[in-house]
Amino acid sequence: MNSFFDIEQRAAGYVRLLTDKRETPLRYTRAGEPFALLLRLRCPPAFTRARFYLGNDDGILVQGAETSVLRERETTLLRSPDCTLDKGLYFFHFELETENGLRYTSEEMFGCTLADRFSGEWQLLVYDEEPARPDDPGIIYHVFVDRFRKAGDVPRRPDAVYREDWGGGIPEYADVKGGFLRNNSFFGGTLYGVTEKLEYIRALGASVIYLSPVAEAYSNHKYDVGDFMKVDAGFGGDRALAELTEKAASLGIRVMLDGVFNHVGDNSVYFNKYGTYPSIGAYQSKESPYADWFTFYRFPDLYECWWGVTNLPKVRKTPEYQAFITEQVIPHYMRLGVGGWRLDVVDEYSGAFLEGITRAVRACDPQAPVIGEVWEDASCKVAYGERKNYFCGGRLDGVTNYPLRDALIAFLTGRDTQTLALTLHAQYLRYPAAHRRSLMNMLGSHDTVRIVNALAGADGEGLSEAERAALRLTAAQRQSAVRALKAAYLFLCAQVGWPCLYYGDETALEGCADPFCRRPYPWGSADAELIGYFRRCAAMRREYGLGFYTSEYVLDAPEGVFAAVYEQETRRFLVILNGREENFSFEEKGLYKDILDSVIYDTKLTVKEKSCAVFVRLAEKS
Repeated sequence: MNSFFDIEQRAAGYVRLLTDKRETPLRYTRAGEPFALLLRLRCPPAFTRARFYLGNDDGILVQGAETSVLRERETTLLRSPDCTLDKGLYFFHFELETENGLRYTSEEMFGCTLADRFSGEWQLLVYDEEPARPDDPGIIYHVFVDRFRKAGDVPRRPDAVYREDWGGGIPEYADVKGGFLRNNSFFGGTLYGVTEKLEYIRALGASVIYLSPVAEAYSNHKYDVGDFMKVDAGFGGDRALAELTEKAASLGIRVMLDGVFNHVGDNSVYFNKYGTYPSIGAYQSKESPYADWFTFYRFPDLYECWWGVTNLPKVRKTPEYQAFITEQVIPHYMRLGVGGWRLDVVDEYSGAFLEGITRAVRACDPQAPVIGEVWEDASCKVAYGERKNYFCGGRLDGVTNYPLRDALIAFLTGRDTQTLALTLHAQYLRYPAAHRRSLMNMLGSHDTVRIVNALAGADGEGLSEAERAALRLTAAQRQSAVRALKAAYLFLCAQVGWPCLYYGDETALEGCADPFCRRPYPWGSADAELIGYFRRCAAMRREYGLGFYTSEYVLDAPEGVFAAVYEQETRRFLVILNGREENFSFEEKGLYKDILDSVIYDTKLTVKEKSCAVFVRLAEKS
């Protein structure tokens, strides 16, 4: 038997934010509102004075301000001077003057320690507005259009290769990993196909469909934009997108597009390397109207491109280009009914450009979410020499939550059982609540190995491309990985943010990383039982309003077990993720119901091996 308690209680001390007479562990506050920072230390060494320091990337703003000190029996409370700050990211620490020299507060994720040398600071995020987005408990369903569903009468390009092996077809791949590939082979999925399967998607609990890029482009993935102002004819054109958004809206589903505004294709209106388009592209002439959009080191064949990929020339975000995106491209798609954007490689956008995009989206639909592709901690991200300040106001509503995905896989495969708790606790403290509700919590994407392969430990690392293409899980591997997949998805459904389901993961579609994670959806052989499980998880999330909490905290737990409490106004949930290969039992006073399986427990609770359970506390027995 095991008894849980708050991890923070084990630390030597902890920090609280005091604002408007409310004390909170959160590390963010509104701009222009006075606040103070409180440090509670348990049994600190004797000291004569305590000082407070606060600054940002530009320098120190509060240097050595003396703190007020309140001594209690076993706790000492240090209170910083009152502060009022503009939006931005700030850093702070306390110092104690002792007879043995200075002692510095050193942050630990669940509290702090005292060190004899400076070793880092806490961060404090100050924001000036909260994002607006629909508060619904649905999921995001991520569709890679060419591989989801064939439907409709659409034209075929003469310069493309069309595949007739939808069932079990292996995407085209380069001879070596990372080798050049034009990606002009198509399985034939269309936007009409997505429309045809709207009821299926809604039954999975979707309130948002996130589409891979749909603008005209040479490739099957469409990240090499050819013409921003046209939906690709092979997907059905503008008409197909408008039909999809209209019918989706009638079912309560928004359609989110992948905005690719950092680079275009070399085979595009704007670059026109091959003379495909009748207009004059930047590759063809320095007099092109698009010449200023690109950086040429030696005209015309040596130019800046995205990560060295020569068929993706990188765009200079000139004022004219930014105006084109914000005043023409975004309004065009939102007039077609688009209700949100996921921004590709958003780290490469300047803050001003990102704010312009968000303003343009808001002007069309104030509730449309703007989510950025970010792979790290988004609260303090620095890229290309700029502090991104994604959550300080006016930039992003949410981000792709790859840190949670990575931590969850590491936990369930036994590689790292500590980072999951650290990641969730860090996001709780550092990400403003409204931004957390707009996190895209995914298990997989078009850029990652399929989740069932990741959980099976069969990601194909070290294999040749031909070996990765042929890789299939054994029956035993698949059975074990599917069990872990169920646990991972239920766990996501209990978290703050949108659970994001990459097409095919609900039937445990296999595949190594790009391009093998982009196989066609297996409509003729999908796993009905597993799909039913995913539907039940989403229905449970909606029924109980999971993800919308008044408070939450991670609990101490044995090795291989994650435990946390999530509270609403009238409900208390206990979420246990058991990564062990045996059942986990513990005692928790009171009646609890496993809300997925409807089993009621009295004091002694059990979570099966490699599984997740969400317990709701019931009213006490009379």
